[in-house]
Amino acid sequence: MLKIDFDAAHNCFRLEPSGRLTEADFTALTSEFNAKVNETDNIPNLVIHAATFPGWADFAGFVKHFDFLRDHHRMIDRVALVSDSRILDIAPRIARHLVWAEIRHFPGDELDAALAWVAERKTAPENVTVIEGLPPAVLGISVRGVIGARDYAERIVPLVEEKLAAHKRIRLLYHIGPEFESMTPGAVWSDARVGAMHLNQFSKIAVVSDLDWIRHATRIFAPLVSGQVHVFGDRELEAAKAWISADADGDEDDN
Repeated sequence: MLKIDFDAAHNCFRLEPSGRLTEADFTALTSEFNAKVNETDNIPNLVIHAATFPGWADFAGFVKHFDFLRDHHRMIDRVALVSDSRILDIAPRIARHLVWAEIRHFPGDELDAALAWVAERKTAPENVTVIEGLPPAVLGISVRGVIGARDYAERIVPLVEEKLAAHKRIRLLYHIGPEFESMTPGAVWSDARVGAMHLNQFSKIAVVSDLDWIRHATRIFAPLVSGQVHVFGDRELEAAKAWISADADGDEDDN
C-alpha cells in the first residue's frame, strides 16, 4: 500500500509505503501526478518516507512501477529518500545510472531537511535559448527539458513580439533537440494561441526535430500557415538555418 499526499508548500508528492507495492498504487500515483501537472503547469518532486523498501506485491506491481519511472524520470528534478534503511542508503548510487533525477538519501528523522531540499530551485540551463547568427528578421529558438506555459509567457512570446515590433513578417527556426523532454498542457495551449494570433505573420517556419509526433503535427498544421513550412531532422540544423535565412533581406521591415 502506498500513501500519496501532495505537499503544496514544498511542491512535492510525499510517498509513504506501508506494505508491498501493487499495480493499483502506481496507477494512483501516475493519475495524481499527471493531474497535478495539468492543474499547475509545474513538475512536482518526490519525497519517499519509508522504514525500508517493502518490495512489490506481484509482477504487475513491478511493471507499473517501471512504467512510472520510464514515463516520468526525465521530468522530475529531485527525489529524496528518507529512511534509516541501509538498502535505501545505496539506492542513489544505483539509481543515478537509471534515472535523470537527482536522488539524495536522508536519515529517517530528517524529513524536514528532505522537504527543504526538494523545494530548492535548482540552477539549470534555460529551457529556451536563442539561436544566434541569423538575419534580423529571423527568430531562432532552441528548447530543452520540460516546456511549460511560463516558458512561453516569459521567453517565447516576448521574443516573437520583439521581432514583430521591427518586422511586419518574420521567420521562425524552432529547434526541438534531443534534450527536449515534453510540453505541459499549458504549454501546448500557449503554443496553439501564439500560432493562431500570428498565423499570417510568419513568412517561413523551419521545425528541426527527430520526434515523430512533432514532425507529424507540423505537417498537419502547415496548410493553416500562409508562409512556407519545412521540417528538418536534428542533424539537419545547419541546412535549416540556410533555408530559413535564404533571401531573408526581402522580408519587409517597418523601420
